[in-house]
Formats: sequence, structure tokens, C-alpha cells
Amino acid sequence: MDGDIGQKPRTRRRDPRLVTDVTPSRGIVARAVRTARSFVPLRLRQVEVEPEPDLATFPATRRRPPWVLISFIACVVLPAMAAQIYFIFIATDQFIAEARAVVRSAEQESAVQSAMSKSGSSGAGSNSTSALSLSTLGPNAYVVTNYIRSRAVVDDLAKTMDLRAIFRRPEADFWARLKSDATVEDLVDYWKDMVTTYVDGPSGIVTVKIRAFRPDDALALTQAVLKLSEQLVNEMTERARRDAMQFGEREVQRADGRVRAALGELRHYRDDEGLIDPVKTADETGKLLLQLLAEKIRLESDLFVASRSLTKNAPSVQNLTARLEITDVQITKLKEKLTGETPEIRNIAAKLARFEELEVQRQFAERLYTMAQDGLERARMTAERQAVYLTVFVPPSLPEDSLYPRRVAFSILAPLALLVLWSIVALIWASIEDHRI
Repeated sequence: MDGDIGQKPRTRRRDPRLVTDVTPSRGIVARAVRTARSFVPLRLRQVEVEPEPDLATFPATRRRPPWVLISFIACVVLPAMAAQIYFIFIATDQFIAEARAVVRSAEQESAVQSAMSKSGSSGAGSNSTSALSLSTLGPNAYVVTNYIRSRAVVDDLAKTMDLRAIFRRPEADFWARLKSDATVEDLVDYWKDMVTTYVDGPSGIVTVKIRAFRPDDALALTQAVLKLSEQLVNEMTERARRDAMQFGEREVQRADGRVRAALGELRHYRDDEGLIDPVKTADETGKLLLQLLAEKIRLESDLFVASRSLTKNAPSVQNLTARLEITDVQITKLKEKLTGETPEIRNIAAKLARFEELEVQRQFAERLYTMAQDGLERARMTAERQAVYLTVFVPPSLPEDSLYPRRVAFSILAPLALLVLWSIVALIWASIEDHRI
């Protein structure tokens, strides 16, 4: 071992590293090596060896920048400061005009009044009133609110007001005013941001709030919107009434045409046949036939009595015989007139069948006409009961104080919202990083 100590160990020059201890850390060999080295000077223990691949040390890692702090400042602190500066120092005051109205129908009003009058107790009356209040809402209130927040109302307002000039007032700030190159779609979206509508379910009350940069603009816009909404409700009522009445009127006209056609055919039939009423003619002919039959029976009886006491050449017998023959001829003619025993003669029975057919058509047409008239009257009454109207019970007034924007509330809510969003994104990113390791 002493010889080894004096000699310089053989080394390889490729990637040398100076190490002071290459002995194992545990075991009998480790204790023996440490004991032997205790006798060797420290300078002689320093040898150059080639490190094994598994003993190679990793390069020193550079310190990462604090991305969490940077993202917090960029996503929360700076936007929150910008929002607070805007709401406190830059945001322009906006004035709100508010109006409240209710959409009802005459039928619903009468139902409410009848329910209140028929209710025996206050509890039953309140239940009936609340149930009918729910029915008073219907789709009409939502139709009005959807119209107020649609392009249709923007187009209707543009006919009488300059919406672009109203929403681009000089006192408006850069963020709140309408863009100078705004299209119609941009104007509609901006209008939806400036208008707030709400429908109270139990009562059916419609609340409308409109914001503008000047008090008179807010008032004018609200009044114009209420006027257009009332026109819409009136048009809906008139259209429903017109549709219902048109159907009833068409039915009446159709029934009237059938009646006129039936009467015309009956008139032509009477002119062609020369009979006003074949039924009456047949009745009169039948009565006359009965009289002749009775007369024949009487004459036969007298002739039988006379022939017993007189000869055939007696004047009284011949007179009775002649009268009996004449009566038989008259009876035969009347029978032919009623029943038509010969094909050459158009009998009353055939005329009566055609007349009865025409008369049934006339009566049926008149009944249809009466029913159509009743249906038209019912349609008119139903349309009157279902008439919808808009009642404004809280008209808009000129605002004096600015209620928007809410500077303090928005200045507090903006940082909180940014903090919540940043926290969610940070948690998601941390979860992704954990799954990568």
C-alpha cells in the first residue's frame, strides 16, 4: 500500500473531474477504506477520475420568474385599477326614465269583477282574484316586452327620432357612447343595453326603464316607446277582431248567396208552371174532388130511388142520369190532374215534388243564413270581450338625478369579479401542472 501511495495513479483525460471522495458510504468496505485513508495526506488523496454516467450531476437550474404574481398583476390589479379609474373619474352620468303599464283584456276584467262579486268570503275572493290575476298576464305582456327590445321598435323610433344623435351626445364618454360607424345591428344591440324591461308574473305589470345621457332624451324615448307599444296592442286587437269578423262575414255572404239562389229557382219554377203554391192548389183540388164524390153519392142515391118508381124515359130519371155522368167526368179530370193517369198531362203530384224540393232548399238556405248571422254576432261579441288594451298607470317623468352608472358598486364588483375569474383559471392551471409531474 505504501508503494501505491508514492506513485501517481493513471487517469484518463476525457472530461476529468476532481473529486475528494469516491468511496462507498456504507458497509465493511467503506469502513476499511476510510481507515486506510486516514493515514494518507489530503493532497495525495485528490485524484482525477472519470465519472460514471449515473454519477453525473445535473446542470444547475435557473430560477423561474414568478408567473403567478405577474399574472395576478396583469389580470387583476391593472384591470381593476383601470375599471375604478373609469367608473370614478371618466364614466358619464346616465339618466333613467321609468314607466309602468299593464296589458289586460275586457273579458279578463269582467271575469275578475264577477269573481269578486260572487265570492262569499274574503278568502275565496282573494284566491279567485289571484288565480285570475295569473290569467290576466297571458302572452300579451311578453309580446310587448319583446317588441320593446326588438329591431322593430328601433325602426319605428327612427321614423320620428334620431337615435344615433341621442346616443352620441358630446357629453358621453368614449366607452358608453355609440360608435360613429355603427350598423343597424350594432344600434339594435346598443338599444338592448340601454333598455330594461321586466314583467311581474302575478300582477302582469310591465316595467320599462330607458337610459340616456340627457334627462329630456330619456323622457322622450320612454314616452315614444309607450306610444308605440300602445299602437302595437291596438293593432293586435284590431287584427284579431278583423279576422274573427271576416270569417263570420264570409259565412253570412255565402249563406246569403244560397238563399238568393234558392229563391231564384223557386221564382223560375212558379213562372214556368204558372202556380204560386202547388201545395195549396193540391189542397183545393182535393177538397173539390171530395165535394164531387159526395155529390156523386147523392145523385146515385136519388137515381136509385127515382128508378124504382119511374121509368127510364122519365125526365127526372134522365136528368139525374145526365148529372151523374157529368159528375163522373169532373171526378175523372180532377183525379187525372192530381195523379196524372195519362202521360200527356203533367200532374200536380209531379209539380208538387219539384216544388217541395225547391222549398226545402229555400228553408235550408234561410236556416244557414240565420245561423251565419248568429255566428257573426257571437264573433263580434267575443272580439269585443277579448279586446286587449295597454294601461299606463305610472307615466314617465323627467329624471333629475343620475342613477347610472353605480360608481361605488361597480368599482367594488369589478375587482371581485376579476379576482374570482383569475382564481378559477389559476386553479385549473395548477391542476394541469400537477398532472404533468
